[in-house]
Amino acid sequence: MCTALFAGTVAAESTASMPLVSPGPHEVVEKTTQQVMEVITSAKGYYATDPQRFYSEIESVLEDVIDFDGFSRGVMGQYASKKMYVSLETDEEKSAFKERMRRFSATFRNGLVQTYAKGLLAFNGNRIDVLPPIESKDLSGTDSVTVTQHIFGEAEKPFVIQYKLRPNRAGEWKLRNVTIEAINLGIVYRGQFNSAVRLYDGDIDKVIDNWSVDPTGSAKSS
Repeated sequence: MCTALFAGTVAAESTASMPLVSPGPHEVVEKTTQQVMEVITSAKGYYATDPQRFYSEIESVLEDVIDFDGFSRGVMGQYASKKMYVSLETDEEKSAFKERMRRFSATFRNGLVQTYAKGLLAFNGNRIDVLPPIESKDLSGTDSVTVTQHIFGEAEKPFVIQYKLRPNRAGEWKLRNVTIEAINLGIVYRGQFNSAVRLYDGDIDKVIDNWSVDPTGSAKSS
């Protein structure tokens, strides 16, 4: 995945008599960008000798923001659907179904973090802007929000990234998909997952065992 995710800072206030208010989707994107860029600045001094430290620090930032389980289920599509699960007849089949989802989520997470982290190191942007909401409105009951980010570099036009966030059961906004310059990564990865299913004659375990994400942001099974 190339580029930088996110940019800025957020303050959540609490008092003894008031509950914590979860940051909104734009605040989440702004805060995460700031944290990621701080990691990048620091990593330039040690990445050559300790790349794993960089990946770990990026992951520690992203794990609080990205719904990796939801993202990976979206990539698996019908093969992680409730419809398929309820169609299974034995406890053994259902247990294997859950294990495949867990394994793919972990595999997808590791590949996505490392690909994204490598792309960040190559980032040469001069400015990152998170566009404000088109209008101020109450987001309670909202299913999803798309936050747009512009990354300014040497090109005349900014690099455009859109982050799709959804609230979890606790009301916290989590990233579920990314669109980079009109390329929807969730759709791309899902198509590649389906292609891999055909390649391995429907053997989902083989798809997971051979899944990888390359530095250009495309996923592959080989």
